[in-house]
Amino acid sequence: MKTAWLRKEGAEELLLFFNGWGMDEGIGTHLLGQTLSEELTRDVLVCHDYRSLELEKVVQDELYQYKQITIVAWSFGVWVAQHTELPPITRAIALNGTLYPVNAEKGIRPDLFEATLATFSEENRQRFNRRMCGSTEALSLFSAMAPDRAVEDQKEELAFLKEHFQVSGATKAAWNYDHAIIGGKDLVFSAQQQYNAWAGTSRTVISDMPHFPFLHFRNLQEVVACIST
Repeated sequence: MKTAWLRKEGAEELLLFFNGWGMDEGIGTHLLGQTLSEELTRDVLVCHDYRSLELEKVVQDELYQYKQITIVAWSFGVWVAQHTELPPITRAIALNGTLYPVNAEKGIRPDLFEATLATFSEENRQRFNRRMCGSTEALSLFSAMAPDRAVEDQKEELAFLKEHFQVSGATKAAWNYDHAIIGGKDLVFSAQQQYNAWAGTSRTVISDMPHFPFLHFRNLQEVVACIST
């Protein structure tokens, strides 16, 4: 996978953001820009492009220098985070995703996933983005931070993830998610599927939030704040 340091100032705590499928560091950069300077008490690293589930060794070694690590994982990043070799995690928040990414009851319906992969094209990417955002306002915001990725490499990433979903399933890491945030208007991971997946886990349901959650959350600090509510 690829990584980008958004803030690296020697803080004791790291905020580790696992982005969704098909993304780059753009969303993380936008969210960091929406954070007040006095709130920047953590270093921030964003992970994306899951055509590999391995961190570069130099990055992995750097993670062990932190006393605390908080994970915020969105969409397929929720599953990826638990299948990435990481140091001990202090707390973790899942955002519009599950540990069962392709599953009839706890994730995306297998037929919908297969159709997305089989027919992915520029036209269908635009269609997916509209579905992900759910409104003109959210789509406009997403478009301002949309990833600089080719259709073919996004499709390659999705095919790679499919292979690993089938092999690895919902294998648990040494840590668990402490909180799940569920969008009531998510048309990718439906709210009911997410609710099923997170039975027994503390949950926040935001009734009018689509799969793209960053019209509702201006920055990652607002996501982390949900863990104490």
